[in-house]
Amino acid sequence: MTRTRPPQVAFSSGEISPQLNQRFDYRKYQTGLRVCRGFLPTRQGPVTRAPGTWYRGTTRNNAVARRIRFEFAEDDALELEFTDRAMRVWRYGALVMDGASPFELVTPFLEADLPRLSVVQSADVIYIADGQRPIQRLRRLALDNWDIGPFVPDDGPFRVFNTDEAHTIQASATTGTGITLTASTDTFEADHVGSLIRLEPIDFSDVPGWTGETDFRIGDKVRYAGNTYQLVATPGTTQTTGNTVNVGPAVPQHLSGTQQVSKNVSWKHLSGSFGIVRITAIVSPTQATATVLAPLPDGVVDDPTYLWSEGAWSDRHGYPSVLELHEQRLIAAATTRDPRTIFFSAAGTTEVFDEGEDATDAFGYTIGGSSSINRILWLRSGNRGLYIGALGQELSTASTDGNAALGPTTLTFRPGSEIGSIPARPISFSGNPIFIAKDGRRVFEIEYSYERDRNVPLEISLPSNHLGAPGLLQIEQQMSPEPLIWLRRADGNAVICLYDRSEDVLGWCVLPVAGGVIEDIAVTPAPDGGPDIVSAIVRRTLGGEVRRCVEEFGLIYGLQPSPPPLHEAHHLYCASRFELEVAATTFSVPHLAGQSVYAWTDAGQYGPLTVAGDGTVTLEAAVTRATIGLFDDTHLVETLPVIPASPEGSTIGRAQKLNADLGLAVQNTADGWVETYSERLGQPRQTSGQRDILLLQVASDLTQVFTGTTRLPGVSGQGTQVGVRIGPRGGAPMTIAGLAPGIEEAGA
Repeated sequence: MTRTRPPQVAFSSGEISPQLNQRFDYRKYQTGLRVCRGFLPTRQGPVTRAPGTWYRGTTRNNAVARRIRFEFAEDDALELEFTDRAMRVWRYGALVMDGASPFELVTPFLEADLPRLSVVQSADVIYIADGQRPIQRLRRLALDNWDIGPFVPDDGPFRVFNTDEAHTIQASATTGTGITLTASTDTFEADHVGSLIRLEPIDFSDVPGWTGETDFRIGDKVRYAGNTYQLVATPGTTQTTGNTVNVGPAVPQHLSGTQQVSKNVSWKHLSGSFGIVRITAIVSPTQATATVLAPLPDGVVDDPTYLWSEGAWSDRHGYPSVLELHEQRLIAAATTRDPRTIFFSAAGTTEVFDEGEDATDAFGYTIGGSSSINRILWLRSGNRGLYIGALGQELSTASTDGNAALGPTTLTFRPGSEIGSIPARPISFSGNPIFIAKDGRRVFEIEYSYERDRNVPLEISLPSNHLGAPGLLQIEQQMSPEPLIWLRRADGNAVICLYDRSEDVLGWCVLPVAGGVIEDIAVTPAPDGGPDIVSAIVRRTLGGEVRRCVEEFGLIYGLQPSPPPLHEAHHLYCASRFELEVAATTFSVPHLAGQSVYAWTDAGQYGPLTVAGDGTVTLEAAVTRATIGLFDDTHLVETLPVIPASPEGSTIGRAQKLNADLGLAVQNTADGWVETYSERLGQPRQTSGQRDILLLQVASDLTQVFTGTTRLPGVSGQGTQVGVRIGPRGGAPMTIAGLAPGIEEAGA
């Protein structure tokens, strides 16, 4: 029989997998917990209560919503709330108003489209894709003035050229509206309306090339650098059609209009090597009308051509469902017909898709593979290129020229992994994408391995892989005050991961929110450069009605270097804060009518209290500062089985019990409880019952926090596994910095 006091002074690994419950040789066992629910592990080691939430209102008509971050300036960030066919604007917890009502913008997105929205921001413009309609361009004109409309480029992008030489199209004119396109075989269908068609002559033999110091007649056409020009009369001269002019050495290079290149020589730009039209109506399967967007060469009017291609984005071929910004290009991918094709805008612009061969030109690229199983699901810009996630693999781009950016002649792809993803856009710490695997249960980071000279996947959820079992639906990142990964789980809870590669810290926990179901999470920067603001849409049943509450997580009290006044600690949910000049006992929380609540005040804690039907709640004493909200009594931490020393080596299967005082170290803690547990295989768990962490005088008000160590009764029942459970009370802050249970190995 031996007695020991094995200490645990760090909990930075948070809740680890049940498969590790006996792996006391594993380093994360030393800093892990069996249960970490409603508590956050910290990089320094302690585990502290997770923040509560502030009630800010409800979504429009309590409807399903998606919130999108819009950062206008370093100190001005917004959240755009999209519901069925409508958008509202939230700014730091308050709706932007239009007179006496919230500002609203009509949008084309239905409720079913909201989970699919792929969004990127460029200055005051947001581009939104959902794969169901043209990319939408949302513009901020003022805080209460926005507009939205289709982004439909006139210059591309295009699908591959037709290769059937017998399948031709001929145009009736080089410019104008209502021109006729005539196909050699059935080509046009109703969903071609709105589509682009690019037409290029089979040859340009009818148009001579430009040569200097040569006589041409006014009206003659020439070609230079892929463009067709016509010699025209120079203003202020007596030139007329048919007059002969020596064109001299000046080369025509302009791309539109008429330009005088020397004293008596003026050239009119007629067309490039191809022209573009947009179909406006279908007359028959072989005939359509169109509007010319880029002048057509004479060769497609004089003769039919098989060198034609259709626009890549249309009702016929689908629209992009994924967007990203990378190296000053707008990148779109995954249309219905081309699920593995990526389209790059020209460098330095988000709206030019006129393809070319220069490094800065727009271009498209189709990734080889099976489109049926490896559709592109997300794009993410990173420090080693553009990362691409598909249903069955992850890739990244690279430039074949280390001194040149990605372009049509420098693009290549590197394999990353064959994990596969869900459509949720990844986050990125230090330029490495972190994504949810296609099984919806695991989280991976893609990092570059210098030893293997390739990208490799790292499963960061492995130590706590059980937490993803209900299914992971969304991933977001918070950079301040701690690097936290927020995941929305299918059961409505949040899963949070503390992630710091430099300190080798990876700590996981679960955060239930007092019975609510989290339907969306958003993170925006704070206006003063402080901790990022994390908010959520939480579905709750309040007063017998389903409400979708907009709730903002408070500051993490236990992480603040200099804790604010105790009454500012916030660990209640869907809560309201009151700051009064004159103390009062009655407060109004109409959104919590009929609910059981706690009040955390400058005079201590009150609760549980029932909110009256009219939304009022009365405290026993008058206070000037109060936070009133819901308490989640499922929050607790539970240690892994405590391992006693034994002269015979392993104590697995041996009877043991906690039989001495429990040493406990706390920081900035006002209240809480502790109990021990013991287990035997096949028998119900036994617990000692909850005891106060702080042995305060009876009826003492909770008006101060304590930092230090204490000794508490730690006796447990006898079992083959024993441990400690610690939990909160109401809104009281609590941070556990270490514990040392006295344990006895009983031998048999």
